[in-house]
Amino acid sequence: MIAFETDAGDSHLQQLSQVPRVPKKSNCLVCDGGYGSCQLPGLKQCVDCGFITADLSMSDEALSKLYGEDYFHGGEYRDYVSEEASLKVNFRHRIRTLQSLIPDLRERTVFEIGCAYGFFLDEVRGDVAVAKGIDISADAIEHARTANGLDATTGSYLDHPRESGIGLMAMWDTVEHLPRPDLFIEKAGRELEPGGYIAITTGDIGSFNARFRGKHWRMIHPPTHLHYFSVDTLSRLLDRHGFDIMHVSHPGNTRDLRSILHFILDLRMGWGGLYRRIADWRIFKLSISMNLCDIMFVVGRRRTS
Repeated sequence: MIAFETDAGDSHLQQLSQVPRVPKKSNCLVCDGGYGSCQLPGLKQCVDCGFITADLSMSDEALSKLYGEDYFHGGEYRDYVSEEASLKVNFRHRIRTLQSLIPDLRERTVFEIGCAYGFFLDEVRGDVAVAKGIDISADAIEHARTANGLDATTGSYLDHPRESGIGLMAMWDTVEHLPRPDLFIEKAGRELEPGGYIAITTGDIGSFNARFRGKHWRMIHPPTHLHYFSVDTLSRLLDRHGFDIMHVSHPGNTRDLRSILHFILDLRMGWGGLYRRIADWRIFKLSISMNLCDIMFVVGRRRTS
């Protein structure tokens, strides 16, 4: 993951914070309240609903550069493709939850916003009528299309032509990356069939672990993570755009030990040399499942009236 950098004078952030095509929202994107100071450095908090966000604007061009090949290979992930098996374990658990909530899931078309290399689409396509998605990373979409023959498109969902017949929108670990997640959810609500579902995972800044860790919580790292939702603020945003909350949980995640080692030693502690010396040890090929109860899984249903 990207290191915690929030200094307003940081040149890296200045380069990435270009003038966006989608204008920055000055008021809270959850409730339209005003922003005030936040105890977490470099962030601001809505004085009305408590939503927390970074004071950054990102253009599509900046996002495309940020989420290029380096992001998935040595940036936020050690090697995203090598984690396919463990990531699909997580997706399979989410699919089972969706199957319990949506009895006719097999008859629905699923559209994933932020589909990356297409691992969820590949895992779910046997459980739905149609699976397709979009991501801003050209490298990721090229892999999704050529390696797995997936129906995946490069670009921003906000600029994407209107989709029809969608029964489920999925946004796995995506809303925190978007300059205007409210506009994405608003568009998803318009394009979903009445009674359609939206499924979202993201960090829960209201969780015990996030509150205990404070500014050192592992999910706080602008510019890749711009927004920090709690269950309450994400539920309010979904309600505002026509969704009833059907499910909230905090599932665990499976990761391979080498990826965890890369995050701790190389990215967090700066001990890249040590990481490279021991990364090929056989023990680090193993995967483990753990649950810090700070990642939320929220499912909403579009209201029919």
